Amino acid sequence: RLARLARLTRLAKATAAGKRSALAWFEQYKGIRVINLSCGLAWIVHILACGWYLCAAVHENPIDTWVVRRTTDSSGEIYLVQTSPAEQWLNSVYFVFTVFSTVGFGDMSAYTSGEIIYVIFLMAVGAVVHSIIISEVINVVTSSDKVNEFIDNQCDLVRAFAGHTEMDEEAEDALNSWVKTSAKTWAHQRYAKEEMKQLIVGKYLPRSLLGSIPESMFGGKLIRNRVLTPFGEIRNSPPRLPMLLALALHKSFYAFQDIIYEIHDYPFNIFLVAAGVFAYVA
Repeated sequence: RLARLARLTRLAKATAAGKRSALAWFEQYKGIRVINLSCGLAWIVHILACGWYLCAAVHENPIDTWVVRRTTDSSGEIYLVQTSPAEQWLNSVYFVFTVFSTVGFGDMSAYTSGEIIYVIFLMAVGAVVHSIIISEVINVVTSSDKVNEFIDNQCDLVRAFAGHTEMDEEAEDALNSWVKTSAKTWAHQRYAKEEMKQLIVGKYLPRSLLGSIPESMFGGKLIRNRVLTPFGEIRNSPPRLPMLLALALHKSFYAFQDIIYEIHDYPFNIFLVAAGVFAYVA
């Protein structure tokens, strides 16, 4: 029973890790991130729009409030309070958006003290939320532009090489296709490794983190690789060794019958195999 319970625990951990990785992969696309930000903005606007109606409801005389003063037709004969709840909600959302976007058409304005206080609150919240949303959208767009710029540079290298070697069009397209597919991974693996190395070897990193981080790198496959297993358990290995080793690692995938290493190749690479047949022998 204990063995079965241990297997179920490992399965639950693997499932949770898979969900986290899938969610991270799903959220890295800028369209999904923009949709997330838009949904967050819509939720905040909905809550504040309900507050707009609630502000009128708590007045002693609701006739003096914007819910009654607002008309929904050109002749001014149909008041907002006489319309359906959906139309009242739409008008309240419209008012909140005009405040958030600092447009302020003036067709709905605050007269009573309660309305003035609520509008001041809306302006304060709108300034913060508007700034956060705009900055996040800009970060999404600019980060994507950096990746695309890196991919374009790699494609320019391929075109220059193809022109220099008089490569035929089919081979050039195949090489370009591979570069476009792989360059995204290359772009995300580029960072200031020397600065990260100084952070790892510095004296400020707590030892508790040094002991827990190696298990989380590469899904724990690095610390369980045979290069490090002679040290026994994680706590018996040099605490900074797995992290320094991870700085030099590049995750790669090989297809069936790909030649990874030939007998006369210069031995300047170390392959830590994480999955596949060679994971048992290399």
